[in-house]
Amino acid sequence: MSTLQCMLPVCPAGAIRPKTPCEDARDAVPHGKVGAYIPTCDAAGQYTPEQCWGSTGYCWCVTSSGQNIPGTATPPGIGPIICSTQNGMIRPKTPCEIARENALKKVRPGVDVPTCDNDGQYKPEQCSGSTGYCWCVNSSGQKIPGTETPPGTARINCSTKWK
Repeated sequence: MSTLQCMLPVCPAGAIRPKTPCEDARDAVPHGKVGAYIPTCDAAGQYTPEQCWGSTGYCWCVTSSGQNIPGTATPPGIGPIICSTQNGMIRPKTPCEIARENALKKVRPGVDVPTCDNDGQYKPEQCSGSTGYCWCVNSSGQKIPGTETPPGTARINCSTKWK
């Protein structure tokens, strides 16, 4: 009985897909080797964007081919790294993107959902969908005192307050 070889990322039952570079790298680590870095692959056998070295606690972002993305390594104790795709590039999620994602999980009246620019940074002007109030924030997303405007009134130019 012969087996059917499949060249697709997801194969029908009974078909065998050749191993991907991620799966080859993962399977090359001797079973039970303490302290070894073991790549994490997704269901299609591609590198997951977040890679962590369990014995050291370091995590970093990688491309789909497993190449480390410079400047994304986080030391132990910082918390899990969250990598994001932007224009085909993988990078760590920004504080604005994380805050937005968390707010969207709690959708209910009174929860403000931050708006982020294309680079994942806080937009200088933030507005509440439930109250209509708008205000300026600094680059960390903190409200700048004295900038809140009620609905229907002229807004402050936040791009000058933000710098």
